[in-house]
Amino acid sequence: MPLSARVAPLPGAAAHAPYGPVARAIAAELADAPAADAPLARFYRARADQAIWVRGWGLKPEAAVLVRRLRAAADDGLEPDAYGVDDLAARVAQAKSGRVADLARAEVALSAALARWGRDLHTPAAGVGMVYADPAVAPPRVDETSVLRLAAQSSPAAAIARLSHMNPIYEQLRAALAAWRARGGPAAGERRILANLERARALPPDLGRRYVLVDAAAQKLWLYQDGRPVDSMDVVVGKLSEPTPAMAGLIRFAVAHPYWNVPPDLVRDSIAPKVLRYGISYLASQNLEALSDWTPNAKVLAPASIDWRAVASGARILRVRQRPGDGNMMGQVKFVFPNQLGVYLHDTPLRQFFAESRRTESAGCVRLADAPRLARWLLGDDARLLTEPGAPEERLDLAQPVPVYIVYFTAAPEPQGLVFHPDVYGRDAKLEASLSKRRGAAPAQPAASTA
Repeated sequence: MPLSARVAPLPGAAAHAPYGPVARAIAAELADAPAADAPLARFYRARADQAIWVRGWGLKPEAAVLVRRLRAAADDGLEPDAYGVDDLAARVAQAKSGRVADLARAEVALSAALARWGRDLHTPAAGVGMVYADPAVAPPRVDETSVLRLAAQSSPAAAIARLSHMNPIYEQLRAALAAWRARGGPAAGERRILANLERARALPPDLGRRYVLVDAAAQKLWLYQDGRPVDSMDVVVGKLSEPTPAMAGLIRFAVAHPYWNVPPDLVRDSIAPKVLRYGISYLASQNLEALSDWTPNAKVLAPASIDWRAVASGARILRVRQRPGDGNMMGQVKFVFPNQLGVYLHDTPLRQFFAESRRTESAGCVRLADAPRLARWLLGDDARLLTEPGAPEERLDLAQPVPVYIVYFTAAPEPQGLVFHPDVYGRDAKLEASLSKRRGAAPAQPAASTA
């Protein structure tokens, strides 16, 4: 009897050796891969076609784990059929034969499904519109190649576990979706929850030990410490014509006794016409001054030297700012998370708007009901400088930058449970239509109520 018939091969070594039988079968399986599977083919080619799901002459237990996870993809607003879960389960079952060709087919199918699912789980649908003002608060980019690399560097089981980890807002919305479905809640409510699950998908998995959450739909701000809300306050957000954007940044400093740089369109449409009507004394009555440009060294201009008709017509763009003081539109302090949209959190003298049930009155920034309280939380003892006399634009750096997330949740997991908020900016219909298109379904007609 020849030796090869008497001695069994070493399964582990044979399966993982470069260009071994399973590797050759994987290469053959991917030889005619369609263009859509190019990342998969490149991944295996770079590792000499070695398997990540095969152990010995069988599949690792995590193959079954992935099949179960994909069958539950609807819990995340994803479609199990998008990952060919039934075909995948059949290939996993067929691989129990131990035949090299069956193992290779299952290997390739498992990696392809993992890569697509991991990418989709961490990629929000078109229409979410989150702006990341600082790379530190942007979620890591997850594509098919990065998912495969993660599985190869650790293990498929570790990759599934890590990819499944989402931020706590997402986790709470996912639980709310399951509860809504379990009790047979209206379809309109389910669509609303799914839309907001996409918005939560745009947030990083780790929101930070301390962070500020502003919900423009609720017109509310929460302070979070160690995963728990420790304080909240009402806020005023952008008008319907100037909505507050969804964005994430890092609050790096506060500015005590700030100037208010008047938006150029407001200078054109409001201030210049009033100067023409009431005279240049109007500027002094509002504690306003005109400047030569937008640089830190800009010079104050004599009001009489300015062609106010040109400013009112838009022929000249003029910088105007309001000096610090009791009536300053920034109040005592503004909190800065550097961004190109000119959005920040700030105090306000216009207290009357906080009595309104819908607080959409700003030019896009977030006005705070209790700015000194936020200052104490962010700045500690340095917050006392807000009420002491000081130079204009006194910068107060935070000891550690604090993330701020400005979100728009029309279905929100608030401390008292799931809450539906009016879609004040009319963003839901577009997002729900995008989700329907992704699922291959016709967009649903809007419902009168989700509650």
